[in-house]
Amino acid sequence: MKVSFQQLFLFSLLAGLSFFTSCVDTEIDPPPVTGEELEVKGNTSIAELKSLYIPGRLTVIEDSLFVQGIVVGNDAGGNFFRSLIVQDSTAGIEVRINLTDAFNLYPLGREVTIDCKGLVLGEFNGVIQLGGYIYTEGGGEELGDVVNFNERIYRGRIVEQPDPEAQSINELGTDDITTLVKLENVQFSQSELGLTYADAFGRQTLNRVVEDCDGNSILLRTSGFADFANDTLPEGNGTLLAVYNVFGDTKQLFIRDTRDVNFTGNRCGAGTGDEELMSIAELRQVYTDGGTSAPDNRKISGVVISDGNSGNFQGQNMIIQDETAGIVVRFQNDHNFVQGEEVEVVVSGQELSEFNFLLQLNNVSLVRATSKGTGNVTPRVATVNDVLENAELWESTLVELSNVTISGSPTFAFSTTVSDGSDMIEMFTSPGASFADESLPTEPVETMVALVSQFSDSGPADDGYQLKIRNLEDVGLEGSGGGGSGDPEQISLSELRGLFESGTEEVPNNRFVRAFVISDKDAGNTTGRNMVVQDETGGIVIRFSDFHEFSLGEDVEIDVSGLELSEFNGLLQVNNVPNSNALSYGPGTLPAPREATVQQILDNSEAWESTLVRVMDIEFTEGGSFSGAKTLEDPTGTIATFTRNDASFAGSSVPDGTFTLTAMVSEFNEPQLTIRNLNDIEQ
Repeated sequence: MKVSFQQLFLFSLLAGLSFFTSCVDTEIDPPPVTGEELEVKGNTSIAELKSLYIPGRLTVIEDSLFVQGIVVGNDAGGNFFRSLIVQDSTAGIEVRINLTDAFNLYPLGREVTIDCKGLVLGEFNGVIQLGGYIYTEGGGEELGDVVNFNERIYRGRIVEQPDPEAQSINELGTDDITTLVKLENVQFSQSELGLTYADAFGRQTLNRVVEDCDGNSILLRTSGFADFANDTLPEGNGTLLAVYNVFGDTKQLFIRDTRDVNFTGNRCGAGTGDEELMSIAELRQVYTDGGTSAPDNRKISGVVISDGNSGNFQGQNMIIQDETAGIVVRFQNDHNFVQGEEVEVVVSGQELSEFNFLLQLNNVSLVRATSKGTGNVTPRVATVNDVLENAELWESTLVELSNVTISGSPTFAFSTTVSDGSDMIEMFTSPGASFADESLPTEPVETMVALVSQFSDSGPADDGYQLKIRNLEDVGLEGSGGGGSGDPEQISLSELRGLFESGTEEVPNNRFVRAFVISDKDAGNTTGRNMVVQDETGGIVIRFSDFHEFSLGEDVEIDVSGLELSEFNGLLQVNNVPNSNALSYGPGTLPAPREATVQQILDNSEAWESTLVRVMDIEFTEGGSFSGAKTLEDPTGTIATFTRNDASFAGSSVPDGTFTLTAMVSEFNEPQLTIRNLNDIEQ
C-alpha cells in the first residue's frame, strides 16, 4: 500500500498507532520460497518481556533476550501501519517496524524470533510496544521504530495462526491486549447497518459498534486506508476474529481483513425463520395457564390497532390483533410500525407478564418483528355492558360502540366517562396525545371505535377496565385524510407528477402509491422529514409531517388521498403527509439507475427528477470536503451538487480525479444531483 507521509501522519493520529520518520533499511532480504526452521529460538516469553516495561518510562532492554512468536497482524489489509502484531502462548505485542508492505516479509502465520537486546519498550495509551530506539521531540522522549529489522527479526516457517477460544466482550482484559481474540454470536449494532467500515475517500478512521445478544458492546476500529474501508458492514450475526487493543479505557478491535468477519447467521432474537405460527389467543392462554414465557419456536401475526403517531400510546408499545385476540407487544426501544400494518413477531421464549393487569409480551427486540404489509381488523360491535362483561377476553382488541356520550371533563386528557345507556366505562387519554387538549364532543357520538384496555393497582375490577381511542377519527371528529369511500386505487408516480403539471394541487381521494425508497435517511444528506421514492415510472419527494424511519431500499406504500402537491424551490413533493399514511413492506429491490451524461440529465431534469442516475467519468471541479455547494463535471457539461452539514460524510474529502457516480436527480431552483452516501461513488 503506497501512501503519502501526510496521510500516514493523519492515520497515526486517528488510529492510535504512533510513528515517526527514520532511516529506512533498503537492504531487504527476499522471503524464503519454502518455509525454513528458525535459526534462533526464543529464550523468554512475550509476557515476561512486557513485564520489564517500567510504567511512564521508555525502557531499554539490557539483557540478551529473544522472544519467539507468530505474526497475527500486519499491513496486508491496510488496517495496521508500520507495525506487526506478534503473539506466543503467553501474550502478544505490537512491534513497531520501519517498513511499509511488511506483509511480504512477515505474512500472517510466519514464525519469528526477535533479538530484543538494545530494543526499547514503550507504551501508547495502554498498549505496550516494542521499538528500536529513543529520540527527543518537543522536549520529551519518543519511541522510534525498529530500523535494522533484517538483523533483529529472524523469519521462519509459515504455520497455522492461533485459534483463540471464544470469549465474551466483557471477558476481554489486559492479558488479551495485542492478541488475536474470537467473539461468537455478535453483530454490528442496528444503527450501523448500511454503513461502511471506514471513510475510504476522506481517509478517515471510523469506529463501528459490535454488540452481543445481551446488549454488551465494543468498538471495531478501521483505518480509512484499509483496503476494505468502503465495504458495507454485513447485517448478520456470527463470529469475529480480531486483534484486541485499547485506547486508554476504551476497548477496541482491529480486523486484518473482512475474512475475519463471519456474520452470516440470523441476528440476535430474529428467529430461525422456521417458527410455527400460533394464534394470539393461544399465546394468551399460555399466561392464563401459569406460563411466564412464550413456547419455543413460535411466532404470532396480527394487525397493528394502536396509533403510534397520535401520542396516546407509549412509543415502545404496539397493540396487535388477529382473528382470535389481541395483545400488547412491549419493545425494548421505540418502534415505527403504524396502524393498519400487519406485523409478524417471533415470540419464542419471550416474557409474558402483566403491567397493571394488562397482559403484554415484554422486552421484545425490534429484530423479532417483521412487517408483512397492510392488514385489516373489523371492530367487534358491542355495548358498554358487553365490554365490561367480556373485558378480560376482549382485552387489547377493537370494539365499536353506538350512540355513546363522553363526559366528565372539558377535554379528552386523562379520565373521562363513556356511556351508552347499557352502562358506563372509563376512557383514558394520555396528556401527551396530540388530541388531549381537544374539547369533548357535546353531542352523542353515533359510532365510536376504541381499544379495550386495563389499568388497575388492585385487580381486574370493573373500574380497572377502560377504553382508549387511537385518534379523533375514532369518535368521528376528524376525516380519514381524504380517503373517501370505496377500494383504494394505486396511482403511479408519473401519473402523480402529471396531475401537478396539469394544474392539480391536490391528489384525488382514494389513491395510494407503491414505490421504493431511494434516499438514505441514515447518511443525513436528505432532511429527516423527506423521503424520495421511485417506481418504474418516475420518482417524487414525500414530505412527512414529522421525521420518518424508512430506510434506503424499503418497499413502501403511501396513502396520498387528498394530499397537497406542491413545489419547494422547484422540487415537486407530496406535502404534509401524516407519518401513519406510510406502510413498509420490508426491504425491496432498488430501481436500476439510469445511465446518463451530465448533459442528458440537464436536458431531462424535470422528467427524471427524484430518480436515480449513474454518471461515468465525472469529477469535482474543486477539492475540499463534500459540505456545501460543489460542481460536478463530465465531458458533456457541469451540474451542481449540495451536501448538508448534517450528512455523515460532509467533512470527508471529495475524491481526486474521475469516478462513477450514482445519485438522485434533484432541484433547488436549478437541476442538481444529490449524493446519498459514499457508496454512491465508485473509483
